[in-house]
Amino acid sequence: MSETFRLPARAGALLTLKQGRHELVLAPECGARIAAFRCDGRDVLRPASVETLERAYVYGFGGFPLMPYSGPIFGGGFAFARQWHPLARTVREEPTATHGEGWIRPWTVQSQAGDRVMLSLDHRPEPGTFPFAWRGRLVFALGPDGLTIDLDLACRDHRPMPAGMGFHPYFPKPAGTRLQFEATGVWPPDAPEAVDLPCGPLEPGLDFRDGPGVSGRGIDRCYEGWDGRAAVIWPDGARAVVTAEGALTRLQIYDAWDYPYLCVEPVSNANDGFNRMARGVPCHGVAVLEPGRSLAGKIRIGLA
Repeated sequence: MSETFRLPARAGALLTLKQGRHELVLAPECGARIAAFRCDGRDVLRPASVETLERAYVYGFGGFPLMPYSGPIFGGGFAFARQWHPLARTVREEPTATHGEGWIRPWTVQSQAGDRVMLSLDHRPEPGTFPFAWRGRLVFALGPDGLTIDLDLACRDHRPMPAGMGFHPYFPKPAGTRLQFEATGVWPPDAPEAVDLPCGPLEPGLDFRDGPGVSGRGIDRCYEGWDGRAAVIWPDGARAVVTAEGALTRLQIYDAWDYPYLCVEPVSNANDGFNRMARGVPCHGVAVLEPGRSLAGKIRIGLA
C-alpha cells in the first residue's frame, strides 16, 4: 500500500486556558495536542519546545488524544465483520498504524471560555485510514484541582464499527522519579506474533503498587485491572495524580530508560485490540459501536 502522511507541518495557532494556579496551552490544528500544562508555573506535563512547535514533531508535545483506538495495529490492518481492512502507517516514526487519526488531524474549536474549550473532529474514511466514519469530541477544562479531559467517540458510519480511545500524556522524569498504581495483570510486549497471547498476571519488576523508581529502566506495557488512579512522584516530593473513569479501564506505561519523560496513558483497549478481538482473545477492551452510539471517558491530571 502506498503511504501518504497527512501530517500538519506546524503546530498552528495555539490556544491558552487559564484558571487560578493552572495554565493549559493547546494546538487544536495539530492533533489537539497539549503544548504545555502548568501549575504554579511548574510543568506538570513536558512542554513542547520551540523546535517542536515549528516542525510539529509528533512525539515532542505534552500529550495527545488516542482515537479511534490506542496503540499499534500490526499485520497491515484488521479483520472485522468478515472483511479485511488494510491500514497504512499513521506516522513515519512507527512501522505500523498507531493511535488512529485523532492525534495527527486538525480539530475544530466548537466553543471556548476562559477555562474551558470544546474541540471536534469528523473523520471520513480514505484509503489506508480507519475505514469507518467517526466523530470525536474533546473537552479540556481547568479547575481548582487541575486539568479535566472529557473524551467522546461516536460512530457516524452506516455500519457498526470497532472503537477504542485514550490519552497519551508525557510527565517529566528527573532522576529519582517514582510511579505508583494498582493493577491485576499485564499484557505481553507488543509484537505481531503476540496477537494470540492473552493478558497474564503481574510479573516481577512490573508491579507498581509500592511506587518503585522508574529511572534507568525501560517499560512499554499495557496493564489490565487498573483501579483508575496513578501517581508520578518526583524527587522533591511533589506528585502528579492521574485518574480516569468511564471506558478508560486500562493503563499503558511507556518508560524508555534514557528518555527524560514518563508516559502514563489511560486507555480503553489493549494494544492491537482489533486483531485480538478478531482472534477471540479475551479482555481486549474493544467496543463495537452501533451507528449513532458513542464511547466516553474522563481523565483528570493535577498536582496532589
